[in-house]
Amino acid sequence: MKHIITYSLIIFLAACSGKKVATSNAIAGMSQADADRGAAKYSGLTLADLNKGKSIYEANCGNCHGLKSPGSRDEKAWIHEVDVMVPKANKKAGSMVIGDAEKDLILKYLVTMGPLNKGK
Repeated sequence: MKHIITYSLIIFLAACSGKKVATSNAIAGMSQADADRGAAKYSGLTLADLNKGKSIYEANCGNCHGLKSPGSRDEKAWIHEVDVMVPKANKKAGSMVIGDAEKDLILKYLVTMGPLNKGK
């Protein structure tokens, strides 16, 4: 019986860690072409800005739930989602961890890498 519980726990943990890897791969890697495409919408957007937005998103938005691929929502939905979730993240942290500048970078990353912009 002890072995069954141990094996079940190992399988459960492996399944959970596999899901996180898949989520991370879904939002991996950006190129200068992505930054150029984003700059057409957001004047002056750089690859460094996109990477910073991605880093802020990954560091804060995965604390309570799994990260969503930027392609999972369109621009309007991301704007709504970030508007709703940023105050929740700040409240949970007990301080302002995502200010207006960070929120802006998160949105620029998500929208630029989202479904309507990715193929352009």
